[in-house]
Amino acid sequence: EIYGPEASGKTTLATSLTRVLQMETDKPNRNIGRIDGENLNTKDIAKLFSKLNGGCLIVEKAGDLNRETTMELSAVMEHENTDVLIILEDGRAGIEKVLGLNPQFARKFTSKLIIPVLTIDELVNFGKAYAADLGYSIDEMGILALYDRINLIQRLDHPTNLTEVKEILDEAIDRAERGGIKGLFTRKKRDEDGNVILQERDFQVP
Repeated sequence: EIYGPEASGKTTLATSLTRVLQMETDKPNRNIGRIDGENLNTKDIAKLFSKLNGGCLIVEKAGDLNRETTMELSAVMEHENTDVLIILEDGRAGIEKVLGLNPQFARKFTSKLIIPVLTIDELVNFGKAYAADLGYSIDEMGILALYDRINLIQRLDHPTNLTEVKEILDEAIDRAERGGIKGLFTRKKRDEDGNVILQERDFQVP
């Protein structure tokens, strides 16, 4: 099971984890299927498992699974020839809901990963690392502007996630590259390593 808020990287983590497990078990080329819980409710489970051929099934929004589907999944998983890894991903409420539908199904899941809600400092540090990976750095005023942008979208019922931070950085990088009218007459500022420096104006909401 993988718990985490929306857009927190659950599917990326699940896919990476699956690849590692496949390498460890000498099954590097097995299929990886992704489907959300609502769609899985409409599928022939046994047929789906046969297509996966011993691979992995990642169930997104697992809280949408109904009891009948969990019963079918549980029955197929008990078959001696079934060698499919199933990863359920959703927020805490969704995972707890689906596991509460069928105790027999719930007992088949023995590992749990929880993606934490990140603090604003952690989000900013992620943004700095993301920019560095793309060949950019951020000056002090730019860092303060990044804090402001994150605070603008941070709510009690919706903590800012990594995807949103990446979008903020992508926008800032795009503005730095375009440079506006001034950019036609001024050269981009660079740090001692040659990276383009993102500045306060690059993070300002137009």
